[in-house]
Amino acid sequence: MKQVKLKSLSLTHFKGHKAISIAFGDSTTISGDNRMGKSSIFDAFTWLLFGKDQFDRKDYEIFPIVDNKRLDRVDAEVVGTLSVDGSNITLKRVFRQQWVRPRGASEEVYKGNETLFFVNDVPKKAGEYKAVIDGIIDEGLFKLITNPSAFLEMHWTKQREILFQIAGTVSDAEIAASNPKFKTLLDTLNGKPLAEFKKEIAARKRKLNESMDDIQPRIDQTSRLMPEARDFEALERELSEVDAELVMISKQMTDRSEAIRGQYNEIQEKQGKINALKSQQAEIIQQAKTKAQQEAYEANQQRAELEQSVATALRKLKNAETEREDIRRSAERLAQQIKTTLAETESLRQRWSDENEREYKGKDGCLICPVFGTECGDPTAVGKHHETQEKAKAAFMSEKEVKLDAINELGKSKVQELETLNQRMEVVEANLKQLSTDIETLDREHDMLKQQLDSTPIVQPKAVKPEELSEWVKLAEEISAIEATINEVKPVDNSDILPRRQELTERRDSLKQKLTDRDTIARLQQEVKRLQAEGSSLAQQIADLEQQEFTVAEFTRAKIDESEGRINGLFQIVRFRLFDTTNDGNEFEACIPTNTFGVPIAATNTAEQINAGLDIINTLTQFFGVKAPIFCDRAESVNEYIAAGSQMVLLRVTKEKTLSIT
Repeated sequence: MKQVKLKSLSLTHFKGHKAISIAFGDSTTISGDNRMGKSSIFDAFTWLLFGKDQFDRKDYEIFPIVDNKRLDRVDAEVVGTLSVDGSNITLKRVFRQQWVRPRGASEEVYKGNETLFFVNDVPKKAGEYKAVIDGIIDEGLFKLITNPSAFLEMHWTKQREILFQIAGTVSDAEIAASNPKFKTLLDTLNGKPLAEFKKEIAARKRKLNESMDDIQPRIDQTSRLMPEARDFEALERELSEVDAELVMISKQMTDRSEAIRGQYNEIQEKQGKINALKSQQAEIIQQAKTKAQQEAYEANQQRAELEQSVATALRKLKNAETEREDIRRSAERLAQQIKTTLAETESLRQRWSDENEREYKGKDGCLICPVFGTECGDPTAVGKHHETQEKAKAAFMSEKEVKLDAINELGKSKVQELETLNQRMEVVEANLKQLSTDIETLDREHDMLKQQLDSTPIVQPKAVKPEELSEWVKLAEEISAIEATINEVKPVDNSDILPRRQELTERRDSLKQKLTDRDTIARLQQEVKRLQAEGSSLAQQIADLEQQEFTVAEFTRAKIDESEGRINGLFQIVRFRLFDTTNDGNEFEACIPTNTFGVPIAATNTAEQINAGLDIINTLTQFFGVKAPIFCDRAESVNEYIAAGSQMVLLRVTKEKTLSIT
């Protein structure tokens, strides 16, 4: 493992330091009051290496400020000695002002700045110097392993990327190895992303549910078209009896004609033709009635389809309106959260402003003698008086700084929270807008279909009038013509049986008409069975998809648990929550550092945040194989540090008016 240690650091005219040299051990504490230049030492180290301060800023004031003015005509210089795996290297960076006297001018003018680089006192070009630094440590890695807050302040996506880099990603195959159901799921996916598969399942299930919802209305419509059930066996028996009696009457009429067969053979022949023609007439009427019933059924089938379409459109509209209302309530809740958070943020700003404006109210001025009421002339007493006043004022300023820092920390967390809430609000508002557009479209579609349905009445079978049937009329004319020729011949007197024959004929026609309903019922019953079978098939498909959804949810949770387990096993006191859930229970990627109790690190105290940062640094140094000095700011907030394998530089706020280095 590469070991980088800071042996010494010298600052000349760098920020608030005119000249200071520091020797560093394995653990070095730099103490002093606020604004004494503790943080500037860390800035000097990062500037020496990369030309930036600890916050990654290039453009900031390096030269000292005296009487609110930049100190000119001096060089800002930082010299540092590093030990890299036991070998020392001395680096120097100089920031120099350039002053020139233009031709014809009496005074020099400021032209700009230049930066000079030295390695072991040998001048180097900027590129050469950078190559030396890159050979010691990568800039990005340096920031992560030298500053306990660096990783915690990164964007969560970058945090997540680094964690998976050091722990390794969990493959789907690894998760599937623990459960046969998961292996079957991966075989089903065949390389397809799990998120895409989930969307496909949801779309298929939604389509199947819509089809399932249409089944029962179709069954009901078909049932409504079904004729009333009859005792068709009884009708068949009655028809047979009628036919038998007609045969008997015909035989009786034949027998009567036998006596005068020679005379009435022609009449019988013609009567047979008439009977055959009348049977054809009856068949024509029956066909016309069957056609009328079929046409009515087909017409009503179109209306049934319209009813189904109207019901489906209304259901989609209601579902969309319900979803919009749910999202609207979510938006209201988010808006209230944003309002509350804004109010809390503004309150923190006001607290900070009030605290920042608070001034020391101690008693300044001369020491007044309590006996004589005059200014005290004792130098010792006056000195102690001034010392007491200075200590009181310093204590006040220290307390004020602590309070301002605490308010700042709370403000940062509220800004982060507000950013997250605003992002969520943008998603919710986009969904709400899209749903409103969809509802308008669905409403128009429903109204159009309803108008079509209202203009499509239920069709009754058209009444059959024989005189309107050309074929029937033609046969009637043939019958009349034949009957006219019969009237010319004196017929056999069958007046006693003809009424009964007519009655039976009409009865036979009526029975045949009723028996046609049997075929209609059978056909419609078959359609109902087909629809019921289709419904059962849809229900099974939906159940299969729901089982797949459950397996996907189990797989996702197993992968989440495994990923978090691997990563969290690398840390001592820090845990990472890599997934979070929305209000409706859907999981999404995240990276939330917490303590062992699940409390986000951002919500813990300063000591716990610093130790969390040290824990992360320990893991990063082990993975990348590099140790570098750790600069720990706000060290006064920590009573006990977790063990760190790197060199430690503690920046501690005290009441001392000069820097103390131990």
